[in-house]
Amino acid sequence: MLWHVDDLKISHVDREVVNSVIDYLSRRYGKEAPLTINRGKIHCYLGMVLDYSMNGKVQISMHDYVRDLLASLPEDMTGKSTTPAGNHLFAMNPNAERLSSSKSEMFHHYVAKLLFLCKRARPDMQMAVAFLSTRVKGPDQDDIKQLHRAMRYLRFTQHLPLTLEADGSIVPSWWVDASFATHTDMRSHTGGVMSMGKGAIWALSRKQRINTKSSTEAELVGVNDILPQILWTRYFLEAQGYVLSSPSKVYQDNMSSIQLEKNGKASSGQRTRHINIRYFFVTDRVTKKEVEMVYCPTGKILADLLTKPLQGSQFKRFRDAILNVQVNASSTQLSGVSMMHRSVLKENSRDGIDQEQEMNDIRTVKVKDLHVSWKWPVCRVVTCGNNVRSCTQSIRRTGKGDTSREPPVLPVHKSVRPCARGTLPSIEYKKISWPCTRRVRKLV
Repeated sequence: MLWHVDDLKISHVDREVVNSVIDYLSRRYGKEAPLTINRGKIHCYLGMVLDYSMNGKVQISMHDYVRDLLASLPEDMTGKSTTPAGNHLFAMNPNAERLSSSKSEMFHHYVAKLLFLCKRARPDMQMAVAFLSTRVKGPDQDDIKQLHRAMRYLRFTQHLPLTLEADGSIVPSWWVDASFATHTDMRSHTGGVMSMGKGAIWALSRKQRINTKSSTEAELVGVNDILPQILWTRYFLEAQGYVLSSPSKVYQDNMSSIQLEKNGKASSGQRTRHINIRYFFVTDRVTKKEVEMVYCPTGKILADLLTKPLQGSQFKRFRDAILNVQVNASSTQLSGVSMMHRSVLKENSRDGIDQEQEMNDIRTVKVKDLHVSWKWPVCRVVTCGNNVRSCTQSIRRTGKGDTSREPPVLPVHKSVRPCARGTLPSIEYKKISWPCTRRVRKLV
């Protein structure tokens, strides 16, 4: 039973138990006005829509909340973005102009709304919102730009729900990571994810409360921050009657911190002697076989998304794993959700081509000279001696299952200069610095 003021969510394997609880509440509190009772597969609870209609899954969405939030934004908060934060998220400008009192209040208001959202249905935004939460006391012009970026990402992915799916295992899995000395005061950032199959049931992104001297110590402090939640979850499952026959697995990518957590002071050296003994609380829990520290490569640590502002395909891969984005999701939910550069996501189209349109088809543009002002991910220039000829450029999206017999596809992140063959002119593929998923096909 979930109890929030006068909103209750009751669930039990036996329908009669639920009926008996409702009857008791009706007799006790329904004398002045009857209770409002909702049954079925879809429930609205505290702004969330809980959908149990899919077999073995529950989908959590807040589409109405997001729509109202976006509709209330100022007129200057327009556009879309593929990530909630840029690489420069933690870079602070001490000379930046402070916001006025009215704008500061507006900044605090929208950060609080994002915090409410990301804690319930959008854990993929926790990294950006966690940083913005540290700036509500004295926001400046750079902070309001970061808020604009987060809102643009929310507008771009407003239809993405959180889908939770169990794999049959009773023991939850945990991923813990820490980003060392990322904040301006040299404090690190902790990230944690808990799952019992697919999708993040619990997620945390938070600035650490103390300064650390190494990444190993930062990882150790991060585990200490999340360990109480790990133990509480384990005790809660045991109180529900589940038998947990194995310890809760905690995945990390730092072998030094894993050794300290397993062996305590026995693995402490000259650089770790200063670490307070209270951070070896995890060692006691490892000894009692309540938790188990397991090494996991950095590329598979889901909590990496919650410790640093990732970009491109790496962000998309972790986001899809945390939200458990469905492969067969409807076009409404995933419409336009690709990792295109921000220059092709502006609402105002360039050269008369609608950039909101789906980009799976082949498009052709004219390249008149070597300086291509229209920044598609790849610029194809055909040259012959000192003269420049007009040519065409074909951009299309390709997948791993593409079996069509077509000319070779060249990745955009490679700069290729093939030699001329026969009478064909030399072809130069200009390299673009930003990450992109577009590929270019040679035209012969």
